[in-house]
Order: sequence, then C-alpha cells, then structure tokens
Amino acid sequence: MAPGYADHPFPLIQTPVFAAKQDANAKPDSFDRAASEMANAHNLMIRGLNSIYLQAPHIAAPDVKPFCRYIAAFTNLIHVHHHGEETQFFPEVKKLSGVEGIMETNVHQHGVFKKGLHELDDYVTAVLADKQEYDGKKVVGMIDAFGGSLVEHLRDEIPTLQRLRELDGEDEKMAGLIEKIMNEEGESSMKALGMPGMLWYFANLDIHYENDMWLDWPAAPGPVKFLSRNVFWWVYTDLRKFGSVDRNGKLKGLYAVPESG
Repeated sequence: MAPGYADHPFPLIQTPVFAAKQDANAKPDSFDRAASEMANAHNLMIRGLNSIYLQAPHIAAPDVKPFCRYIAAFTNLIHVHHHGEETQFFPEVKKLSGVEGIMETNVHQHGVFKKGLHELDDYVTAVLADKQEYDGKKVVGMIDAFGGSLVEHLRDEIPTLQRLRELDGEDEKMAGLIEKIMNEEGESSMKALGMPGMLWYFANLDIHYENDMWLDWPAAPGPVKFLSRNVFWWVYTDLRKFGSVDRNGKLKGLYAVPESG
C-alpha cells in the first residue's frame, strides 16, 4: 500500500482461519478460531504501533499533546492486555493443559520489551507535563529499540494457541474453554481501558482485513460498538484522528504522514 497506511514497517499477522481457507484440503478447527481471535486483537496493536512510528516525525506543534495522548493510549492498552494475560489467561491455560510452564516463554517475552515500552510511556508523560520537548525522531528510536520484540511476541502467541490441540481430545473441549477465557479476559480489559482506550481500539481495528472476513469482529455487545463509532468517535476527535481506520473500520491514509508523489 501507499506509505501513508499503517500496514508497515511491522507486518500484520495472517489469521489461521484465513490461512486455512486458502488451502482446499485444510479445515479450520476451534483452535484456529481461538488463535485467529487473538491475532485480530494483536493486529490492531500492530496497526497502532505502525501509526505511531510513521506519524511521529511529522507531528506539528499544535498536535504534539494530542499525539502523545494517542501514544499513551497505545502503551496503556499493551499494559492492560499483558496484565490480563499474566493474571487471567496464562494461568487458566496452564490449568487446562496440565503442563507446567506451558506459557513461560510468552511471559518471558513480556519482560524483553517491557523496559522499552515503559521508557516510551515515561517520555510522553513528561512531554504532556511540559517537562520535555517533543522529538519525533526520539519516538521512532524508542520504538526501534523494543518494537521488533513486541511484534515477535504478538506473533508467537498465535502458534502457541494452535499447538494446544495436541493436548486436547477430538471434541475440542479445551478450545471452547480457551475461547471463553479469552472473551472474559477481553471484557475485563475493555472495562479497564475506559472510554478513550475503547475509542483507540476501534480507531485501529480494520474490519475489512483479509477480504472482509472480520466484519463482525469482535463479539462485543452492540451498544459498545455503537457508542465507540457513533458517540466516542466525535468526543475524542483529537485522539482518533491519528488512528489507522475511519469510523467504518476501513484502513485510511494516516493524518500526519505527508502525501507522496
């Protein structure tokens, strides 16, 4: 795509369901569906990271604080998501599988990029408090330091979920329970994010990804989707304008990236 879209530099994750549909001999199972749910959540984080990386060097003075609030919403989402994983999702997966340390690698990966994420968090907090000057190149440099590890982690969790089928019986009971746990953890995380965080979420959710396969994702209550796209969208205009998608969930040219050509 054109340079102004949030599809790079960090590549999105192909969902297992979409991959299976490209193979006439493959049939997606419950584990593929659960892993695809997680891939969708991780993709909106990657789009958000890309949108920050690409726009950071081009932010004009009047947009500095709104953009820093946008970055802060991103870092908060990552913190909330990984806290939910470590306190709810990973322990439940360990309990279901009966395998000690089954998610240990994923927990370890959190520690690899956590320092860099906190440094970015601290920097934008200082800019918002007028304790530091905004420097877009510095933001890019910070993301260069931890972004690769973060995206690698987001990508690695997908096959980890799929491999759980090796521990399950033919009835795929574990997969159903994992989907339930994921939905509960996701619901808890959405509440923790609050209204600005939910708006950020929907401002980076491309529902047309993979040939419109995810038009109805996520399985959030209708009022939540309605409020995010029809109320919060107009309340938090200084936040969502930096997002990857328009109000209808379609990928759009980024606000602060100069037009090419």
